[in-house]
Amino acid sequence: MLLREHDVAELASEYWKLARAFERSIALTPEAHHNRLHAQARYANGKLDTILDRAGIKITTFDGAEFEINLPVTAVNAEDVNSDALCIIERTLEPTVILNDQVVLTGKVFLVEKKDQK
Repeated sequence: MLLREHDVAELASEYWKLARAFERSIALTPEAHHNRLHAQARYANGKLDTILDRAGIKITTFDGAEFEINLPVTAVNAEDVNSDALCIIERTLEPTVILNDQVVLTGKVFLVEKKDQK
């Protein structure tokens, strides 16, 4: 079975989203299980990184970065922020997937206006 590059990129993005949901759900479990669950998440993320690295794929997020129009992301709430304001990427909803230094999937992010702009 041959997977197309775009299919692998989509699979990587979906896995990334599932892994983030798993990490958030750890807070809902009894504290006695947290260390084991965090270890499982680290192991799974490490395996994903190894597999993607072999395929020449990188998953990129921009959390905390200043939003610039040339970033390979789409701001899902762009109409909710002032277009003249300096915006920060508050969180990544879907990562940008890069294959051999070419963007294969554009990420999706949520913006907030930067405070204390001068």
